[in-house]
Amino acid sequence: KHFSLHNEESLSITKTIPQSIRFLENYLIIWLYDETSNKYENEIKQLRTLVYGLKTFNNIDACMTFIDNIQDEKVFLIISGIHRTLERFHHLTQLEKLYIFDSSHKQNDEKYQILKYDIIQNIDNLYKQLQEDMKLCEMDLILITTVFIPSEEISFSSKLTKQQASFLFTQMLKEIIARLKFESCSKDVFIDFCRLYYMNNNEQLHIIDEFAKNYRPNEALWWLTNQCFISKILDRVQRTHEIDIIYKLGFFIKQTNIQLNHLHEENSLLMKTISIVYRGKTMSSIEFDTTVKNNCGGFLAFTNFLIATIDKKDAIDFVDRRLTMHPNMTGIIFEINIDQTKFNEKSPFALLKDADMNRNEICFYMSTVFCIESIEQTMNGTIIIWFVKLKLIDVNDQQLLRIVAPTRNDDIHLNPGYCLGKLLMEMGEYKRAEQFLLELLHDPSVRSQPRRLVRVHSGLAAIYTYNNQYVNALDHYQLALETSLTYLQSNHSDLVPIYKAIGDSYLHQKDYIHALENYEKAIELLEQGTSQMNADIIIDLHICINKAKQFIEMLIDIGKPSNRTLDGFICHANSTFENGLITTIVNNNTKLVNNKEYDVIIIGVEFASLISARELSRRDRSVLILEAKNRIDVADHISVLLGNGTRLKPFSISDLYPKLCELMTIQTYDHMTMQERLKQISSSFDYHDNMRQILDTYLSMNTQYDLRKSGFLDHLCFWALEDYDTIRTSDKTSRSKIREGESALVQAILDDCQDVNLLLFTSVISVHRTEDKKVRIQTQSQQVFNVRTTIITVPLNPLHNIEFQSTLEFEKLCAIAEGQCRGDTKFWAKLKNSIEGTVIVCFGPDNALDIRDIVAVERELQKFLPNCKVEHVFGHDWRNGSFVESTWSWWRGSIDGALESGLTSVRQVQQYFRSQTI
Repeated sequence: KHFSLHNEESLSITKTIPQSIRFLENYLIIWLYDETSNKYENEIKQLRTLVYGLKTFNNIDACMTFIDNIQDEKVFLIISGIHRTLERFHHLTQLEKLYIFDSSHKQNDEKYQILKYDIIQNIDNLYKQLQEDMKLCEMDLILITTVFIPSEEISFSSKLTKQQASFLFTQMLKEIIARLKFESCSKDVFIDFCRLYYMNNNEQLHIIDEFAKNYRPNEALWWLTNQCFISKILDRVQRTHEIDIIYKLGFFIKQTNIQLNHLHEENSLLMKTISIVYRGKTMSSIEFDTTVKNNCGGFLAFTNFLIATIDKKDAIDFVDRRLTMHPNMTGIIFEINIDQTKFNEKSPFALLKDADMNRNEICFYMSTVFCIESIEQTMNGTIIIWFVKLKLIDVNDQQLLRIVAPTRNDDIHLNPGYCLGKLLMEMGEYKRAEQFLLELLHDPSVRSQPRRLVRVHSGLAAIYTYNNQYVNALDHYQLALETSLTYLQSNHSDLVPIYKAIGDSYLHQKDYIHALENYEKAIELLEQGTSQMNADIIIDLHICINKAKQFIEMLIDIGKPSNRTLDGFICHANSTFENGLITTIVNNNTKLVNNKEYDVIIIGVEFASLISARELSRRDRSVLILEAKNRIDVADHISVLLGNGTRLKPFSISDLYPKLCELMTIQTYDHMTMQERLKQISSSFDYHDNMRQILDTYLSMNTQYDLRKSGFLDHLCFWALEDYDTIRTSDKTSRSKIREGESALVQAILDDCQDVNLLLFTSVISVHRTEDKKVRIQTQSQQVFNVRTTIITVPLNPLHNIEFQSTLEFEKLCAIAEGQCRGDTKFWAKLKNSIEGTVIVCFGPDNALDIRDIVAVERELQKFLPNCKVEHVFGHDWRNGSFVESTWSWWRGSIDGALESGLTSVRQVQQYFRSQTI
């Protein structure tokens, strides 16, 4: 059985953004120099021939932007001639080390304490230091996966946690490579691939030529343990899960396995004298807690080949050197107990001693599994080091088999590619999964097997649905249906999930007629089928049908405001379900929409757009507002479950603007993430103190559990609402400042508008700039409007649904492509029994549970409030709704900030009109 992957990665954020570059190693070297001088041109040319992935910049902002966008690599930064800007780099988490290349530069003690750097005066010393530092960095980047021992066997078809999926992924890769048969040309394919990517690196090209001429399978370990292209590529792709390159390395991995088995036999007498080996590593405190400390007693695997030393001092010295460079990290020594009886040919280990090697090290095969026996904190001088005792586990250990049994199932290996893609999705690596599944579409072994092809199309559709790319999702679901019908009868019940998924895709695109048709087809197949019908599926389908019918009914009254939301829901304790939440009706006392040419069309109804419309109308500008929803969204949501007058406040408003220090340099913090800020101030915390962990947890809760994606400035503005007192801020943002609710403010603004038209239930699909400098706007219903200019207040995440013909600024394209990081869940739960009538506002990560499942919600709440009973769950699925696709966005989500944005837009529009009349 052969499994081929030939297409190279060619991913880009959008067609208008330059394609991302693929790197083969774990680090990048960046040289930033003074743009007014070519003083270091020769040194840069020389270094480029010696190292891989050298990038040069002569503009600090461009350099910062590039580093900010790096996801997988560590950065070694060389600076020449612009030392005054050193402090701008110290918050970058991607930065591994900084070098000042300048013979005249003297060390600044104050800056050195903030950001460690080396002063180097010639290129030979720079290259030597880089090699040493990169080797240390490489050793420390080995990825660890852990998993707690489950009470029952894990099923591949069930929903897996991210932790389980990561662990299974590494074990399944190992199993796949063991089963695959590689062609004799596999080495040549890999060599050609490496020559292409190392074409500018003379040193590595020479080594690649040496490998091509002289490599023998019994030398695999020698090549693995030398710092050259093959070990560096393997170190990276095992960490980043780049399956296509792992496959190219498959022949080498397999030959390494064979040599480890032979070497173990040759050194069997020496191996009997070795019972414990050591491996040093550093991790962030959060990663150490979540990955290792919280899984004591569970299983741990290093995703790559693990090389451990017999000498404990060597491991401690390594950790000391890493902590000297990165004092905010946590130092760890893995103390590995080797039980020779646990040796297995599938997962071998051996002492690295033969005719070519003489090392006091043990090499374990990739993804060897250990049990975490204990974790203890010790002091090594003034440095804290955690000793983690590991015990080697037999590959057939019964507790391990509960987890890895799916990876050894023959049925799974009939379609290994799809299974790996599914695990990548479970791990949250959707871009990597998309790339891999797209490559599988070209694999002959997939295209020749319809059932495999259906799984791949369904997997891609699921990824596109997650990313709100509903057109692409629909295309692949329809291809899955067409392929399924080549081997299934048209009335087969296995088609039900596909018809439902197609209906969901149409619903997201607001094509309610086709959505209804597919839902009804799914119900029809269930009723005709002979197999036992799943009650949950039937209930879910009926909910979808009712929702589609409600939308169709609303279309009849298109343009009229509705008092029921489209994306809200109420779930009752008896499992009955209602779509929509009652809202305050805001009357639109404006003229009917006509086909005249407007001065301004505003796309989206928000406070910013309303204040823009009012101010423009006061300046005698004709304005049309287009809104995709069936209501003015800023109106209050009134819960009929809570009694008359009870409002669910959707917005925040502050009494004053944030009390930011006037002397603050905004540029310093504008690109800083919360994780970078924590790293910056970590010296203020004692690692013995739980306050750091409490702060990490509190901040993670407010940042979708990913501090790398949340901006520090947003948090700063939010907390500044009440002089940085979080208790007062939470109280202030949780209560309304307007007696009649936000709807009263909306109505007052609309009443002030003089010449503003409003069209609801109207989705814009394109905004084009015409040759006569006008704007042409087209809606999903094929209406066309011509306008002098437009203001767009659509939330950031759905902006990708609008086609912009005129090229937007690069920063705007990046913002649209990246989207808003806030994807949390928010809903309300009304309780009964001991605290009857209490309403709890709930927040959490968007994938934590199905908020429409009242039983699941109750189970989660009982972890905080034992024995509590939930009477109703209600709210909005904003994250999956096509109108918003996210929740709030900190300070940018406050009313007063929106009003200021609206006024700013008015000033810009007025300035534009004046420029057109000159």
